[in-house]
Amino acid sequence: MVDILHTPTIMLSSFVTLVIFAAFFGFAWRQERKSLELLLWSLAFAIGAVGFVLLTLRGDGYNFITISLGNALAVLGLAMIWLGLRAFDNQPLKIASALVGPLLWIVVTYSSDYVRESVTSRIVLYSILIFAYSALIAHEIFRSENFRRLPSSYIVAFVFATHGLLYLARIPLILIWPLAGNTAAGTSQPLWYQLLTFELFFHSLAGGFAFFAMVKERTQQRYKLASETDALTGVPNRRSFLAQLETHLATQPAKGALLYLDIDHFKVINDRYGHAVGDQVLVEFAGILSKAVPRDALIARMGGEEFAACLPQADRADAIAIADSIRTALEARRLSTTKGVLSATVSIGIAFADRHEDVHAIISAADAALYAAKAAGRNSVWSEDPSGVPQFAAGSIAPAETAATLLSLSPARSSAATRRPTGS
Repeated sequence: MVDILHTPTIMLSSFVTLVIFAAFFGFAWRQERKSLELLLWSLAFAIGAVGFVLLTLRGDGYNFITISLGNALAVLGLAMIWLGLRAFDNQPLKIASALVGPLLWIVVTYSSDYVRESVTSRIVLYSILIFAYSALIAHEIFRSENFRRLPSSYIVAFVFATHGLLYLARIPLILIWPLAGNTAAGTSQPLWYQLLTFELFFHSLAGGFAFFAMVKERTQQRYKLASETDALTGVPNRRSFLAQLETHLATQPAKGALLYLDIDHFKVINDRYGHAVGDQVLVEFAGILSKAVPRDALIARMGGEEFAACLPQADRADAIAIADSIRTALEARRLSTTKGVLSATVSIGIAFADRHEDVHAIISAADAALYAAKAAGRNSVWSEDPSGVPQFAAGSIAPAETAATLLSLSPARSSAATRRPTGS
């Protein structure tokens, strides 16, 4: 047989690769102790490296340490990579499932005379175990939406899926072209064995780098999410909302409505009950807003006690109904504090996308309608009519003379008027 690859050299290269990745993941875990997956992957590569050392020491016959324990550690390393993926995805660890394969290998190879004496039977069993855990790893990637957000996760799935399939292919190959002597001693082996040994080195290298890339992508996504999210309420912030609203208006300029919402007398709430209670009111309202709008809606805390919601598919009637459901939900909510029970209300202004060409225009119109709701007595919903004039839509009825005055206001005049004070 012609040896195009030197098996012991490839195994040594695989060992060095595993040690390097074990060290890197270990150092990464020391910097981020809460990331259990980093510890599990460090242990996985380290255990795999120890297994490689034992396998390279095997002789011509069966030996418990080198054959049973060495291969069991190699299988356990793969199982721990699977556990690491579950930890990465915040899934419960299935430790029993991870230990079944290695323990099965030890029990069968130690107790069965036939398996101990037959290299072919050991390769068949080992190949099945490697395929099973590789399939679990690939399945974990495709099962979770969290992984699908990370481009590198597809590399991980591909690397381990092909690794498992190639190990499964060893079963018919060894039956057709059996191995010759001790594979760790450099004895000439069939070409398929040489190529699959090289695949093991490539798999170790590609898998390790793919895991690092996946961790980096997740970190980048976390920073991006943090930069686009209001830290107190957990809803998107102003910058994120304006970018999404601009995209919506560019792609569907004739659809949807914008709600601009302002919690009434918020400064009074802060002064009377304290800022901690004020924060709680904001969190409660963000929850009400999130539940009231459709799934395709965009919501945000625009700053202070002001919120906004873009309803991409809503017509006038839908927008008013949703806005009033938000208003009534907050009005009905009671918040217990050390200074008594607190109830809050909200004023809402509505503008419609088909009347405005850009983000600034629709926000100005919604803000003008909100200004009208505030001036009319608060706890109400006002929307622009077809001529662009704010008019009462739902909620507390404004006095007739106030309403008549407000109906004469245009969005331009409203936005040019003196701004309401913060917390009004």
